[in-house]
Amino acid sequence: MPESGTGMEPVRAKEKQSQVVAHLLDDAFLVPGTAMRFGLDPIIGMIPIFGDALATALGTIILFYARQLGVPLSVLMRMAYNLAINGLVGSIPGFGDLFSFWFKSHAKNTALLLREVAKGKYESACSIEAPPLTFSDLALVASATAPLILLVGYVSFLLWERGIALF
Repeated sequence: MPESGTGMEPVRAKEKQSQVVAHLLDDAFLVPGTAMRFGLDPIIGMIPIFGDALATALGTIILFYARQLGVPLSVLMRMAYNLAINGLVGSIPGFGDLFSFWFKSHAKNTALLLREVAKGKYESACSIEAPPLTFSDLALVASATAPLILLVGYVSFLLWERGIALF
């Protein structure tokens, strides 16, 4: 752990915040009598029509942290892909919630973020400092995720409209 005043504090805070979001969404709860964990993502995903879109939107927080830390665009797109898979498959009632329980896209995305930050310390792949998000940062992440969130919501709505629902 770096000493205070080395300039790493903002990065460590963003890394921690990303880990907290991933923990809450993917593994906050333990299945009694097992080593299996799950988070709020599959629970929120059970809410008809907009649950999976909401879980996808919450997962976008990790992408904002990644962008703020200077994670390369190729990695951000891979993170958006993980969210897309989780959200779209998650839209399928029952099966999708089990998939979210297993896939853990938010933990995968946090691992990608942490790996890129670690690379940055040695290869200058991403910034050591955590600058404030700019309008272009917000626009980039929003342009990658807003259509995805809308698509997940639309697929959920179509399934609900056709009577394909868990509840």
